[in-house]
Amino acid sequence: MAVGLSDGLQALLPRLILYTIVGTCIAWFYHLMQPALEAALSNDYRSFTWVSEKRGVGSFLKSTWDVAFKSRELFAEIHRKILGTNDENIHLVPIPHCSTGFMLMVPKQLLNEYVRQPENDISLKRYTLQALVPDYTTLGAHIVIHPVYRSVVHKELYQKLADKMDMVNEEMTAALDEAVASKVGENGEAKINMWDTANRILSRSANRIISGYPLCHNQEYQDATAQYAATFFASALYARFIPPFLRPFLLPLMCRPLMRCIKTAAKHATPVIMERMAIIDTAQEKGIEAELPNDMLSAIIMAAKKDSNSAAEYDPMVIVARMMVLNFVQSYTNLVTMTNLVYDLISLPEGDFEDMVSDLRAEIKREMAKGDGFSHNFFQRLDLMDSLIRESMRYNPIGETGIERAVGKRGGFTFSNGIHVPQGALLAAPIKAYQRDEMTYPGGFNPRRSTQDPEHPKMTDISPNFLNFGLGRGACPGRFFTSNLLKLTLTHLLLDYDFERLETRPENVRKVTLDEPCGRFLITLKKREVQ
Repeated sequence: MAVGLSDGLQALLPRLILYTIVGTCIAWFYHLMQPALEAALSNDYRSFTWVSEKRGVGSFLKSTWDVAFKSRELFAEIHRKILGTNDENIHLVPIPHCSTGFMLMVPKQLLNEYVRQPENDISLKRYTLQALVPDYTTLGAHIVIHPVYRSVVHKELYQKLADKMDMVNEEMTAALDEAVASKVGENGEAKINMWDTANRILSRSANRIISGYPLCHNQEYQDATAQYAATFFASALYARFIPPFLRPFLLPLMCRPLMRCIKTAAKHATPVIMERMAIIDTAQEKGIEAELPNDMLSAIIMAAKKDSNSAAEYDPMVIVARMMVLNFVQSYTNLVTMTNLVYDLISLPEGDFEDMVSDLRAEIKREMAKGDGFSHNFFQRLDLMDSLIRESMRYNPIGETGIERAVGKRGGFTFSNGIHVPQGALLAAPIKAYQRDEMTYPGGFNPRRSTQDPEHPKMTDISPNFLNFGLGRGACPGRFFTSNLLKLTLTHLLLDYDFERLETRPENVRKVTLDEPCGRFLITLKKREVQ
């Protein structure tokens, strides 16, 4: 009897394995096909304009293929269609790596309307949770959506930014000596990889006021945070292709490098955090204010101590995870922007390049003569440099889309013009199309545009025509620090080095909807003989 049962189980086992594999493949295929079926067959999406002009599953799948493998050509066509229509209709665009498989591109006239809606109706948090898969890319959802980020960043990198610039400048000087000056040869020239160099100098300088001493000088900690920032978004992107029922089995393996980075960073950061916690606890017992280093790590520890859920938040590993996410947010955007900025400057036409460099140096020297060089107020007065950076950002947004939100309102949301979007839909702005619109920004790339504009817009000013830092209450509170950090870097480079001009700008690298500057290109700097 037992032998017969054993034989029966052995005969059944291959079938069970086969059925499990086939069933999993079918479920996975359905997961990938679901966006096409929903967009093509659901009445909720029948009123929107398709970028492919033809509705249907086949048309959707073809557009999805083009987004993934021919994104440059497809989005050029999308730009033409969106900008060529005078109506206020919404365009449906397949985006294979987003959680729903497609996004609804909102006309510029309606952007302010949806970003001002209550969080429960049009939600940034809901979109963030879908996009970043935080249960696997970090230590849980509370790490990425906790309000501590906005409050701490606003206080430390806006209200108290002026008090921190001396520290950032000190670190920047040391970082440039190590990353650039050390590579200058006997001929006075240095060939550097701009992407890698910008990564090193920006990460170290920013961490001076984010992680503080001694972590900003700990190479293993720096490497762990940089590696986490470099792989975080890609891991989250690929995770969205995996069906929810398989994520508990596959994502821990796929995201293991991220967890390894958190563990490595924690090895060095935990003793520092516990030391500061001891200072806080001792000061609290004595009824006095704790004396802590002037950096964001101290601010996040203090915020965790005061949090209503401090039993969970006031934990070294939670604080380390928050610091890793914070580093990801600031380091990637600053790296892309700085690299694009240098490429745009050194590829200006002959004559324009020389004039721009000369005028930038004249502006720097004129403002330095006022006695507050490298201060917050000093950087606010660099109008020409601000114009150059703003134009580079305007012309080279990090991605094709931005201002993403998820519709959370029960029954959906209706715009003032009567267009209705269903609950669960993802709204976005085609920011590259809007920011390269010749009707708004005539004449192509113009580094002096803001100085010639009667309103003199700054790179930190936000509007439906300039969306790099977001719009509405979700606008980036760290944009003022980004402004100072980029100006600090470019000021040092202009004062200490001559750039070799390029005839042709290095072509950016497309990663579906992302548009990154080339990370392998070498530029030439020549040490200046400063009088």
